[in-house]
Amino acid sequence: MWATILGCLLGVPLAYLLARSEFKGKSFVESIINLPVAIPHVAAGIALLSLLNPRTTVGKFFSLFHITFTDTIYGVIIAMLFVSLSFVIGAAITGFDNVEEDIEMVSRSLGASPSYTFWHITLPLAFPAILRGAVLAFARSISEVGALLVIAYYPKTAPIIMLDRFEQYGLTSARPVTVLVIVVSLILFFVLFYLSKRYAESRC
Repeated sequence: MWATILGCLLGVPLAYLLARSEFKGKSFVESIINLPVAIPHVAAGIALLSLLNPRTTVGKFFSLFHITFTDTIYGVIIAMLFVSLSFVIGAAITGFDNVEEDIEMVSRSLGASPSYTFWHITLPLAFPAILRGAVLAFARSISEVGALLVIAYYPKTAPIIMLDRFEQYGLTSARPVTVLVIVVSLILFFVLFYLSKRYAESRC
């Protein structure tokens, strides 16, 4: 949940910038955003651990605030955020691209500020696409294993527990957790899909 929320807080403004602006290096930024999808997730975990372990400059900086990423909830969140952020950004870019800039210009010409136009016109129109991206990010986060095995084995997430039980006790022990995760995931998907559909219909 926290990885998805942070993904939206960080990804939506960046997506709006990429959808509405042209600047040098834009294609490079877009490539970096899609990089987590292309690289093996164990490699992502190793990269995060190399960057954020307590002996690095970045790790020491966060240690000043009593935040460490190895085998902590912060490590779980950052690993999930790394592998899921691109889904939020990609979906949000699509949503903003589908909002005609003429609508924003009309709002501005009638005296609305840029912030008012964004919050009351652009964002509501793009929200269904952003919500779909958030759902995909949540699903990607909840299923992450590779990066978590490297940077934050503890506290154990559901996929890690399933893997542990399967390796130590076999299929019978892993099955209850697996069924529970599948049921919860399906319920969330159906609820969010229904809310997204109802929201889109209400905007028509």
